[in-house]
Amino acid sequence: DAMPWGSTSGRTAPLPPDWTARRRAALERDGYRCVKIRGDTGERCPDRATDVDHMGAPDDHRLHMLQSLCAFHHARKTAAQGGRARPKKVQPKHPGYR
Repeated sequence: DAMPWGSTSGRTAPLPPDWTARRRAALERDGYRCVKIRGDTGERCPDRATDVDHMGAPDDHRLHMLQSLCAFHHARKTAAQGGRARPKKVQPKHPGYR
């Protein structure tokens, strides 16, 4: 059985059988747009949401604990979570931001 998040994912917590419906509900709720707020302007990221991210525990699949993110912001959040013990590095800017 293939993993719905792909074989390259570092995900360790299993997704529920109805993940596809939960994912779609989160994307629809967020208008299929990334919900990340830019710190420099306070504006919402204009990019299309491609990923649904858990805001809390990786096994908390309640809709209010899911957020829609573009690939850039999801990768950035995942990298930050994996590197919390490492020294901070300067994060790259979103490719669509000037």
